[in-house]
Amino acid sequence: MKLTGGQIVAKALKANGVDYVAGMPGDGSWALVEALLKTGSDIPFIQVIQEQSAVHLADGYFRACGRPMAVLLPAPLGLSKALGGIAVALADASAMLVISGGIPDHDDDWPEFTATGITKEHARVSSIEQLPQTLRQAFDTMFSGHIGPVSLDIPAAVQRASVDASLSPATLRANGAGDIPSLMVSRPVAQLRSVLEGDAILVVGTQTLQDIVGEMFPDFQHQGHFCTAGAGTVGWAVPAAIGAKLAMPARQVVCAVSDGDFLQSMQEMAVCVMHSLPVVFLVFNNSGSESLSDVQVSLAGQPRAGEFNLPDGKPYSPDFAAIARNFGLEAWRVEHASQLNPAFIKALNSKGPSLVEIITARGSRVN
Repeated sequence: MKLTGGQIVAKALKANGVDYVAGMPGDGSWALVEALLKTGSDIPFIQVIQEQSAVHLADGYFRACGRPMAVLLPAPLGLSKALGGIAVALADASAMLVISGGIPDHDDDWPEFTATGITKEHARVSSIEQLPQTLRQAFDTMFSGHIGPVSLDIPAAVQRASVDASLSPATLRANGAGDIPSLMVSRPVAQLRSVLEGDAILVVGTQTLQDIVGEMFPDFQHQGHFCTAGAGTVGWAVPAAIGAKLAMPARQVVCAVSDGDFLQSMQEMAVCVMHSLPVVFLVFNNSGSESLSDVQVSLAGQPRAGEFNLPDGKPYSPDFAAIARNFGLEAWRVEHASQLNPAFIKALNSKGPSLVEIITARGSRVN
């Protein structure tokens, strides 16, 4: 069967979990817009009034649900009014695919825009044959290391061209596509504050997590409700939270701890079960010792010290929610933002000890 370049883009977006495209059509992008609107693409096109709004819309969408959108610009990236919004998305680790179509009369000689400092990667597609591989690479780059926007210049001539192709979703899907990207630590911490009682005691683990919680709870510590180990002692938080609950049985006690820290003393959950102590354990799971891996730079794509990996380099992590249930706790596993509030409320209302495991992004402190 014959596919146009625009149809290949639409198929790749669908294969990589993109549910919406926002933007403004221009002279260089009509073929792509037509492909998106074609029956069978099933990707709504949301037209905005000002092009920077499309970037902000995609940014907000990703922060809310952890899935990327595509953004269609009416002019080449180097001439776009949306550069500031794209830079914000890069700084705040927000993923999106930014597509520009160029100017039809300049498809062959329009100078490429070097997007250094604006997107993680910028590529110009010069032929329709390059499209599948370039699109796969774009999504791989988007979610590798520091999450951020990637931009593609797909000239109108490439969008209109056609090629004999039968592309299955698997041939267009990037490695790991379809997985919901992990949350940044700040999002669940902010959500937690909204459901805690005013006199709750929040016990926080190692220093990296303490810094984040301190930013999100600027007045909590001054009210005497925020307990940390000054030296950031690994393994301190779990038993310390149990002690805090024994001291203040009428107050909510939440233990916020990274997975590497939790592994040092998680066996003490048994104490909560044996003595019916309703402590809430909040475990941030980023497949590694957060205090170590988040402050290191990956060299030549090699795993950083402190990361938990399998021999093939894929992240490794125990199922902490399942472990907690086997100890006798109620437990929930949170993988995207919409699950946060319900899980927190259930845990805080539990009559016994409970645990909420939150899958968070590696490098989330840096991001």
